[in-house]
Amino acid sequence: MKAESYKNLFTGDIRISLKTAASILSTYPASAAALTNISKGLLTSERRRAKNSECGTDIPPLLIVSTTDECNLSCKGCYSCEQSRESGEALSDGRVPEILSEASQLGVSVVMLAGGEPLLSDCWLSAMTRYNDMLGLVFTNGTLLDERRCAWFMEHRHIIPLISIEGGAEQTDARRGVGVFETVNARMDRLRGLGVPFGISLTVTSQNIDSILTRNFNSEYIQKGCRLFVYVEYVPVEAGTEPLALPKSDKKRLSDFAAQSKKQHPALFIAFPGDEEPYGGCLAAGRGFIHISADGAVEPCPFAPFSDVNLKDASLKDALNSDFLARVREDHHLLVEGNGGCALWHNREWLAGLI
Repeated sequence: MKAESYKNLFTGDIRISLKTAASILSTYPASAAALTNISKGLLTSERRRAKNSECGTDIPPLLIVSTTDECNLSCKGCYSCEQSRESGEALSDGRVPEILSEASQLGVSVVMLAGGEPLLSDCWLSAMTRYNDMLGLVFTNGTLLDERRCAWFMEHRHIIPLISIEGGAEQTDARRGVGVFETVNARMDRLRGLGVPFGISLTVTSQNIDSILTRNFNSEYIQKGCRLFVYVEYVPVEAGTEPLALPKSDKKRLSDFAAQSKKQHPALFIAFPGDEEPYGGCLAAGRGFIHISADGAVEPCPFAPFSDVNLKDASLKDALNSDFLARVREDHHLLVEGNGGCALWHNREWLAGLI
């Protein structure tokens, strides 16, 4: 597939999703206005990306940031914990807003704040409030959504919390800890009471797929105020958990369910990584998105902890042109996906060899 073809397709899908989100949130005027503002600014972002592409730098429309390695939970199979990263010095409070400013000027449209637990990283959250031209998605375990933080999301409508659960109480507590399910559902009720729309993030495994891919499950959380469902295919980073990964038949089942749910419910449904075939394969390494670790390393994706450049001493634009990332993009057709939803993790030895 020609580069321009997949870029235009991915950009178009983002544009449609944001416009759809603004329409879905019409009952939340402040949130709908914030997303409409972002949608109107998409053309400017697209022009900036096109201009940079003409000058030899491809800018991904989506930025994933692991804001911190710290977390108040110890979830089973957590990729952040299992990677056993050597935690370097965190990015300075001054550098963080500079990175977001660079991202905005380069044409990034969506910033996904993850962790660890991103609600423990006031620096990134505070900096994100300054850039309402970009949509912020905060992937949180939800336990720290107290009254103060819920009010904060009410004030900053271009930033949306996505609360992680595994399905019902038994499944969620088995992975995240006893009482977590009850706690986060109470936090959802609080957000709904304040008129703050939110999303949920579901790690889909061979064990919970039957219980969460149902119309009743969707309806229950839409009634709670959920307007975004993100399904993340389980990646077996922890040794011995390979049976939890989805076989190809279930990958297709998940993609089909997300597509059908969009027609049935007033919400957005996104499967990640989903069906990447229309885009010519894996969108990591800057083809569609990039990952920034808590200590500033620029990596292909959260499941590929390999890097040859750090934002402590490089601009975001220069980092995207690093030799390593360029090699991954050039040879992305070699990334054969196995079970687990992540071609990069499946081919991690090949990636390490490039470094």
